[in-house]
Amino acid sequence: MGNDWIDASLGLTFSLPLFERYRKNGLLQAELHHVPGIRGRCKGYLHLVEGKVILCQLEDKQGQRHQVNVAMLIQLDNERGPFEWVLIPSPPPPQPVPRNLPSPSSMEPVLNSPIPQKIGSLDLEKLEGWTHRQKMMLSIVFDVVDGQRSIEDIKTDVPLPPNVVEEALRILLALKAIIIPNP
Repeated sequence: MGNDWIDASLGLTFSLPLFERYRKNGLLQAELHHVPGIRGRCKGYLHLVEGKVILCQLEDKQGQRHQVNVAMLIQLDNERGPFEWVLIPSPPPPQPVPRNLPSPSSMEPVLNSPIPQKIGSLDLEKLEGWTHRQKMMLSIVFDVVDGQRSIEDIKTDVPLPPNVVEEALRILLALKAIIIPNP
């Protein structure tokens, strides 16, 4: 990995406030053990945008990802760690809306249908010519789509401007990664 990562192995209780203070962006990850409900070792992931944790996940040996609460990971880290957390930095999320996107008419289903649902996967490798920032923004919004959160909830939960979240939802619709059923 070289110098493109930040050691956070002093623990989440110490590291997370620093990442928030310095508004770090990236993926904080560690190999975990003795996680309640998961057999064997697994990986923990915390997605940070401007220092705020926007998504916490555990990945089991089968590659299944499970959303968890950041408080649970902090408690686990305090009681059974600290684990070797590493932050892989990424650039800040994009402020302008990406170009060459679906037409504004594709926005109508987004505004009229409240709860997006995943119907496919998001293969970021196929998005040639897209910047890392654009891919990160798209990935963040896609990860929050869970079939239970409304579009307004997603706009509130994701620390991106509402117009960027709407644009990401439009793109995900165009990519056939999500659908937004009629209410």
